[in-house]
Amino acid sequence: MNCVDLNSASRELLPPECTACTWWQSASGAAAPEARSDWEASVEAEAGMFGRALLEGGEVLGWMQIVPAGMVRGGLPTGPPSPDAYLLACAFFYDDQFLAGFQTLLLDVIAAVKLRHAAALEAYALRRPSPDDRFVGYLHELNLFNSQVLEGSGFTRLRSAGKVGRYRLELETLVAAPRRSRAVEQTGAQPATIPA
Repeated sequence: MNCVDLNSASRELLPPECTACTWWQSASGAAAPEARSDWEASVEAEAGMFGRALLEGGEVLGWMQIVPAGMVRGGLPTGPPSPDAYLLACAFFYDDQFLAGFQTLLLDVIAAVKLRHAAALEAYALRRPSPDDRFVGYLHELNLFNSQVLEGSGFTRLRSAGKVGRYRLELETLVAAPRRSRAVEQTGAQPATIPA
C-alpha cells in the first residue's frame, strides 16, 4: 500500500460525487459546481494538496480530504475548527469495514499535516455511534467520523453540541520516530557462516 497527495494532478482518483461535493465549500453546502474546483485550487496553493489517497496495486482503497481551518466555509454546531488546525473534512473507503486501511491513511495524513507545521488536526464526529459502527471510521450518511476511532487514534473532544463533537489531535507533542531500528544499524556484524 502507498499514499499519494490529492491535488489537481490526481483528482481523477475521486469519484464524480466527491469532485462535485460542496459540503465544506460554502456555509450552506449548496455552492455552484465551480466552487469545488476553485476551493481545491486555493487549498492546493496554500497546503500543496487537499487530501491523501490510499492505493494498493494502482487501485484506490480510500481517501481523506483535509483543509487548513481558515479555508473552511461550512461548519457544524460545535463551531468552526480552531485557527491553528487543519480540518479532517471527510473520508471514504470502498470497504466500510476496512478499519486498518482507515487507520493507515489517518496516520499518513497526520504526518503530512505535521510536516506543514500545523499545531493540530481536528475532525467532527458522532459522539455515540451505534455498536454496529465500531469498525467504521467514517459515517458516510452523516458526514461525520466515528468518535471511538478518533479517540483510539489520540484525538480528544473539544466541544459538543447534541450528538456531534469536535475532536482535536495536538501535533506539537508528536515526535517523529525512525522506521528502522538503531539496534540493527549498530550491530555491523557480518552474517555467521556455517563451517564446511
